[in-house]
Amino acid sequence: MSGLFYNLGRRLGRATIPAIRKSRWVMQNLTGDEDETLASERSFGTALATELRGGSKPARDPECNRLVADICRKLHAGAQDKRRRFHAEAIQLDPPNAMALPGGFIFISESLIEFCGRQSAELAFVIGHEMGHVLRGHAWDRMVSQTASRVASAVTLRAGPLGQWLRQSGLGLLQNAHARDAEAEADIVGVRLAVAGGFYAGGAITLLRRLEQLQPDEAGSLGTYFSSHPPPGERLAALLPVCHKLGGS
Repeated sequence: MSGLFYNLGRRLGRATIPAIRKSRWVMQNLTGDEDETLASERSFGTALATELRGGSKPARDPECNRLVADICRKLHAGAQDKRRRFHAEAIQLDPPNAMALPGGFIFISESLIEFCGRQSAELAFVIGHEMGHVLRGHAWDRMVSQTASRVASAVTLRAGPLGQWLRQSGLGLLQNAHARDAEAEADIVGVRLAVAGGFYAGGAITLLRRLEQLQPDEAGSLGTYFSSHPPPGERLAALLPVCHKLGGS
């Protein structure tokens, strides 16, 4: 996830912290039922989406919005859990990026749509991957991780030499490990959603192989979205058996 997502959280200010804590409390089933959990997440996600739209511009080509909205609709139709709602839209953002907000709001940059050649199978994987973050709770976890890490850092300040190591290196390693696990899980969910929505599973393989073949300078020009994920070869190794089983390797 790019710095845009992090900066979005910062822009909301301290006033949103009680809402985050309250929603997280509900989501941990300490109070409220499942419907209240989803409503709480959706409400907070709506506020985040409004902020993001205010700080970005819609895609220059309206067809991009129609394309991602249609793909998102088909993916949702194929999902087993119909309680969550999803909404995908295209925005102007360079370099390529995509992000999932709590509540099912997905934003994908026009530059990423073009990188995928507007191929529906590849975009279905990208959008399905972001939907996976929402379905597995990763989108929400990312919103609260910065607050959690600040609290942990404050504690380790008083923990001696071991605390210094945790503060300087250990916390980052733990956060990265969690992110890699989340990205791998979202990849698998993304492929399964794509197939359930009527798209070719091999779109994921095509996209990842193209990424794997990029020269270092070409890969660098894509920014942080792909670089924040595990290496393409690692993702391919994990997804090839899944795609083969689903008929798309």
